[in-house]
Amino acid sequence: MLSLSPLLLAKRRKYATLRGLLAYMDKQFSNFSSYTKPPASAKKRAFIYVLLFVVLIGLAIVAGNYFLSSKKAKSKVEPTPTPTPPIVIPTATPTASPSGKSTPTPTVKVSPTAKVSPTVSPTTAVSKTLTIQVLNGSGTKGEAGKVASLLKAAGYSISSTGNADTFDYQKTVIQIKKSKLSYATQLKKDLSASYTVDPTVQTLAESSEADAIVIVGAE
Repeated sequence: MLSLSPLLLAKRRKYATLRGLLAYMDKQFSNFSSYTKPPASAKKRAFIYVLLFVVLIGLAIVAGNYFLSSKKAKSKVEPTPTPTPPIVIPTATPTASPSGKSTPTPTVKVSPTAKVSPTVSPTTAVSKTLTIQVLNGSGTKGEAGKVASLLKAAGYSISSTGNADTFDYQKTVIQIKKSKLSYATQLKKDLSASYTVDPTVQTLAESSEADAIVIVGAE
């Protein structure tokens, strides 16, 4: 058997060591590759996580858009006008009478008060027995006719109208026959509703055609 030289033996040992090292490194690389390669189940889980993340982001975007649109719609809604409460007119409340029956309280309707011209209440006794002549002593046109109409409406009998001897009468003067003097108070009262009457009643001659003469003054 041939013996190898020490130099050749050293080279063979060196190559054997190198081949062993390469085999060891190849084995380690194979183990590393198998370790770093993720299994199929891990890939599936990662895909599910990513998909869930994307879905959550989409839902968040949709919810945000819905919230903003609803807020804008509310801001555009016009306020509803407040209804005016109806006016309630109180009705009459029935009150109990002593007999036990309820008597409704009547509702009083107030109407505008019209301006009423002063009138004289007619006196039956005067209207049948007293005739009056009315004279205008104020100078105001138509004043005698106005007083004549007033006294006639009160039941007096008017014999005639005309003008007085002057137009400087301030108060209304009553002249009456002594036989009819008992009616002077009523006549004075009827005239005082519209005119200022002289408190002194003058006596009229019995031969006068009228029972009394009324001279209308300015007041």
